[in-house]
Amino acid sequence: MSELGELGHPRSALSERELEIIELVAQGLTNQEIAQALMISKRTVDNHVSNVFTKTGAKNRVALLNWALDNGKICRDGVNCCSLPQPNGQG
Repeated sequence: MSELGELGHPRSALSERELEIIELVAQGLTNQEIAQALMISKRTVDNHVSNVFTKTGAKNRVALLNWALDNGKICRDGVNCCSLPQPNGQG
């Protein structure tokens, strides 16, 4: 019962790094570009992306971004922006 298979219900919590990966995917970066930005190996990024897909139930990047928007993990074009934590405690 601890694992939910629906796209909107993650199977387990996302780590800070995985949330960071989602934000970079949302910016349109490839795994190689994410690796360069975070100064980690592409293989590590591949593993993070795979873990994120598993945890969210997403099958591809588009589904992942839809999940992230639906769950308030990313802000895009004014959508979900007010639900995200603001820097310096603004909110």
